[in-house]
Order: sequence, then C-alpha cells, then structure tokens
Amino acid sequence: MINNTKIISLRLIRDVTKPSLSSSSSLSLSSSSILNYSNRSFINASVANKDTKNTLFYQQAQQYRYYSNTNDKKIENWKKAIKDCWSCNKNVVETKHFFCPMCNVVQPPPQDNVDIFYLFDIEPSFHIDYKDLSHRFKNLQKQLHPDLFQQNSDKEQALSKNLSTSLNTAYNILKSPFLRAEYLLNQKGYDLYNVGDVDPEVLMEVLEVREAIDDGSEDEIKQIGHENRERINQCCKELESLFNNNQYQDALKKVVYLRYLTRIQEEVHKRLDVHI
Repeated sequence: MINNTKIISLRLIRDVTKPSLSSSSSLSLSSSSILNYSNRSFINASVANKDTKNTLFYQQAQQYRYYSNTNDKKIENWKKAIKDCWSCNKNVVETKHFFCPMCNVVQPPPQDNVDIFYLFDIEPSFHIDYKDLSHRFKNLQKQLHPDLFQQNSDKEQALSKNLSTSLNTAYNILKSPFLRAEYLLNQKGYDLYNVGDVDPEVLMEVLEVREAIDDGSEDEIKQIGHENRERINQCCKELESLFNNNQYQDALKKVVYLRYLTRIQEEVHKRLDVHI
C-alpha cells in the first residue's frame, strides 16, 4: 500500500515541475532535479496501481518513470511540452500526445523549437524507417485532421489545422534525405549555406548531367534518373556512417553534394512527370 509520505513526494515533483501561470519563461529543471526528487520504486508502483489509472496522477507517474531514466535532450523536450490545458486548466504532462488527458480537447502545437523527431516519437538519426514514419504520420493525421473538428469550437478547429500543418512540415523534412540531413546539421550548429567553395569536380559533374537532361530523349532522361538515384543511395549510406561517427564537418560537405543530386532528381521528375 502506498504511504502518505510517498504521495507527498510525488506531489512535490508535480508542484516543482508545474509552470507558473503568470510566467511565459521556460522551466529551469534539470535531469538531476527530477532524479533527486523522484522515488523510482514508488513511481513504478503508482503506474501499476489500477486505482490511479485514467487520472492526471497516473499520467504524471508514467512520465516521471520514463524521464527518470532518459537523457537531457528528451527531458528538455518534455519540459517544453508541459503546459496547462486551455479548456479545463489542468496541468497537461504530455510528450507526444496532442490532447488533454482530462477533457480530451486538442491542445496548441508544441513550441517551434521542439525537435521534429520528438513529434513522431523517434530517435534523432539520419537513418530512418520510412514505413514506420509513414505509419506514425497517418495515425496522427487520423486524430488531428481538420475535417474531424468541423463540429467543434472555432478554437479547436484552428488548433487542429495548425497541428496538422506542423505535422505535414515535419513529415516532409523527415522523409527527404537532404532535408533530414540539413535539419540534423542545423541542430548541431552547422549551416549548409555557410559552406565555402564547392568542389569543382562536383560542379562539373552537375553541369554535365543537367545538359544531358536538357538535350536527352525520354529514355535517356529515365536512365539519368536511375543513375542519379544510385548516387543518392550511395551518398545516403556514406552520410549515415558520418552521422553515426559524429563527423559533422565531413557530413556537411557530403550534404552539399546531396543537395545537387536532389535537384537533379527533381528536374528528372519535372521532365518526365514520374518519380524514379
């Protein structure tokens, strides 16, 4: 049975982590703070206790159990996701969900600087499972598509539209090797547009391929598209290795090359009206 001391302990965690209604500043709670205040065995017991399920108390216990054994990046994202429900004013302790656990009303989008990988509950990585990403995206859209909120209040309609737009943008970045690589580099402080001189051999290769597209027949352009796709695949394999080994400066140069290859593929699609 859970004693009163431990209940007070968890309430203390809740009160410490709840943002002030009068302040818009971010919380200054570190991972060590959560670990110092939390009693992990109590949290695990609370989650398993059927009497606490479907309550805010249970929702919080789940989150503290998860974040008492995670990294600073996830904790930072979690802090950004803490807010009060605009409808029932209850504290919403959510990570990747978009509805209040108490009144089930759709919530505002997370802050702009929340990691887009975090929105889909996947680890930040250049390698990505496209099938899994598509599945996650479709499930979220089934919950948040604006058409589902036509009978709801104007605010809920606007929120669902904003969330749906944010998810579309994040999905388009994650499913594109070039945009995903650029995003990961930006997260590490590398700006693709600050790269100096591009390798002359790369520029010559790109110019030759573009000329071949301009002068080629449909079959020749298809062949160019297939060959360019192979280059993209090889480039992605090399980038995956570079990102895995934290070689961001080398990855930056490789992403510049990937940008050119991506534009060539887009030009092939434009000319043939088909993806290769």
